[in-house]
Amino acid sequence: MDDTRVTTEADGWMRGFPPPPERRIRFSDGSFNEWPQRRWTYNHVEELVPTRAVWRGRGPAIALPVSPLPLDGLRIDRAAGALSWDEALESSYTDSLLVLHRGEAVYETYLAESAPHLRHLIMSCSKSMVGLIAESLIRDGVIDPLAPVPTILPELAASAWGDATVRDVMDMRVGLDYDEDYTDPDSDVWRFIRCTGMIPPLPGQEAIGPADVLPTFNKRGEHGQEFSYQEPNIFVLSWLVRRAAQAPLVELVSDRIWQHIGAEHDCTHMLDPSGGETMPAMTLRDFGRWGQLVLTRGRVGDRQVLPAEIFDDIFQGGDQAAFASAGYDTLPDWSYRSQWWVRHIDGRTCLQARGAYGQFLYIDQVNELVIARFGSAKEAPSYLLDHILLPTIDAITDFVAKERGSS
Repeated sequence: MDDTRVTTEADGWMRGFPPPPERRIRFSDGSFNEWPQRRWTYNHVEELVPTRAVWRGRGPAIALPVSPLPLDGLRIDRAAGALSWDEALESSYTDSLLVLHRGEAVYETYLAESAPHLRHLIMSCSKSMVGLIAESLIRDGVIDPLAPVPTILPELAASAWGDATVRDVMDMRVGLDYDEDYTDPDSDVWRFIRCTGMIPPLPGQEAIGPADVLPTFNKRGEHGQEFSYQEPNIFVLSWLVRRAAQAPLVELVSDRIWQHIGAEHDCTHMLDPSGGETMPAMTLRDFGRWGQLVLTRGRVGDRQVLPAEIFDDIFQGGDQAAFASAGYDTLPDWSYRSQWWVRHIDGRTCLQARGAYGQFLYIDQVNELVIARFGSAKEAPSYLLDHILLPTIDAITDFVAKERGSS
């Protein structure tokens, strides 16, 4: 098991008292999200902005037994040429990586500015957490997935979601006039993210929250047809679950997930200008424990924490033809269901929570495998790293199955 820290260009940020001016990082001036500063930021966000905690509960942490495997000897085969293990980690800007097989940690490493006790931003992997909360509320009869959004959120009656169903939102099949181009600084996604509190407003711009902005979006196309991954949908869904359950998101996550996975630490959420929860941060091992809950279909020991039917549904995946229409060249034969990316491969389905700058949580039920990974890449779109990360996942899967077998 490798717990060593590797010196990188990130080292030296915010060190010393006071830190030298050229090595200081601040949220207000945007330096927190520049590169390589974000290699420090993503492990220290609660030092820069207000956050709200998700309580881990009173119980003891659930141990992750350690059974090391020599994954650092792997070569990663790609169409563009093979990489050594270290080359794959370095070129994909890996901050930390954990591999669990049957609940045992077979590999764990912390690089750059990461460490076992530090919470790392998970970016859009948080969508998959909200998806589980929504599914649990559906099973409890609190939410009807076929209900029009305005029956719960009348504020959105005149918006793009006025005739969308909850299920349309959960599966990212809303006809929305919105530009999700992270590579264009003037696109809708960056203007929207400013209202979420995840980046500061422009100079002279009023700080407003998502609930102020979402009603202004218009419809384009039809709902329930093509898959279209668009950031505002998760804020609509998180608003839906809060309103339906009459509880803050941090309480829902704590009550339904975090208190049951044996987490070592609370996780935290950044806050939008209205005080609503947005981006979570958590430790790598707790990220893996969440994945283990999904792998076991909501069961922890002899307790069924979440209904198994939730996971039966998600693991079936979504409409592959609808997903293919989105044109993700790096994700052939994938689908999307309840805020989870679903990989259909070799007769099995694997789930992935995916987040900007290289975050992912990968769950393979057949091979009893959970891979948790944090990163801080130079560019936001997760697909830009698929040519390295997906072959790395496959190399890990093949090696673990060969060395330890699968059920």
